[in-house]
Amino acid sequence: MNNPTYTFVSVSTAKPGKLDDLIRIAKAPSEKMDEKLEGVIARQVGVDRERNSVVVWVTFDNKATLYNYLETEQGKEDHGENEDMDSIIESFVMYDMEPVSGRLQPK
Repeated sequence: MNNPTYTFVSVSTAKPGKLDDLIRIAKAPSEKMDEKLEGVIARQVGVDRERNSVVVWVTFDNKATLYNYLETEQGKEDHGENEDMDSIIESFVMYDMEPVSGRLQPK
């Protein structure tokens, strides 16, 4: 297994009545990257229905794996560049993180 050196995390809140749309557009990019990129080590998309929010985290071997892919036409398409995100997303915060502690495999 590659060593994790970068984690992308985002927290998005849906506009009223748009949570299912937010779930759909939030989970698609990491699912597609997981199929296509060797450097995806772990990923999860979680929904907090009470807060009308979705949290995405994806851990990579390095930051360049994600950002180099997003610069390609396929990466832009997989990321959802053609989605009408403004009509779905109320708020969005992202974090570029360096993993310093954790466990990715069962005990």
